[in-house]
Amino acid sequence: MKKIIIVSLALAVSLGFIPPIHGYVLQGRHVLDLMLEKLGAAETLFVSQKVFFYRTVLAADRSSAAADAAPQAPFDAGAGAAMPFRINRKAPPLETIELEESLRFVFSDSFRSDARSQNSERIYIFSHGGALTIVDGSIVPDAANRFDLYKDILLYRSRQALADRLMDLGVDVSISSLGRFEDKIAFVLGAEYPDETVNQLWVDKETLLPLRLIMKGRAGGAAPHTVEVRYLTWWKIGETRYPSRIEFYQDENLVRVNQAGDFEENAAFPEDLFNIEHLQMVYPRTLPLPPVAAGAPDEPSEVQKTIDEFERIFE
Repeated sequence: MKKIIIVSLALAVSLGFIPPIHGYVLQGRHVLDLMLEKLGAAETLFVSQKVFFYRTVLAADRSSAAADAAPQAPFDAGAGAAMPFRINRKAPPLETIELEESLRFVFSDSFRSDARSQNSERIYIFSHGGALTIVDGSIVPDAANRFDLYKDILLYRSRQALADRLMDLGVDVSISSLGRFEDKIAFVLGAEYPDETVNQLWVDKETLLPLRLIMKGRAGGAAPHTVEVRYLTWWKIGETRYPSRIEFYQDENLVRVNQAGDFEENAAFPEDLFNIEHLQMVYPRTLPLPPVAAGAPDEPSEVQKTIDEFERIFE
């Protein structure tokens, strides 16, 4: 009988009949508590990084698989290495946009990103629930997109604030399950695994660090694209952990990579950098776009909007 059971299990595994993941599932808010404890209790963090956009994926050929152009960085042992890429050898060469970006986190309160190309600059500020985007010295109306939301998982350092923000993003933290991604077992907040039709946050069961953020459509509306953020290659800086590599996928295609280089924990930042009211007085506003006519093409995806802001790179 033992031999029959062993042979049956071996056959099931070989044929891909993997049983569903079972086990005790922590409540979503308890998972957030454990995750925040791992992320650390620093007051601020400064990050200097490179940002890579992959132009081929943004064009008509969305079936092309994206190759990784950014170098791998050493990683915190036990936190997991970056995911390997499946390269489509028949795909045309990638046209890569590379930007320099600095990030400033005032945890649970404010965030600022300053991204620069050779000919353009984009500033994004999130502070006390408000947001502002400045492109080449002018305030851009309605420029927020889901690519900017990756920072929310890293910004909030209280369970209540993070849970409230996740609920705003459409992640129901009262729902939790266990799921498998690549070779990792993770807590899935917001969905019953393997359902990926709703917004959800994955937290690595072993490291208790964020793993995936999946956003279906746009928060508060409809959009044709699914955006997925993967938090990889975690480093420890003092008492803080931060993913030195963050990958962004649009409809399962790699479209962006954040590759961090330098960090400074508990850095001092001038308050004016995050003062949205002050910045609105300093920078002029661009003219609002005309309303979209009925029957017009779909609104560009978030990644395309970001690229359009840096379109001068291709001139």
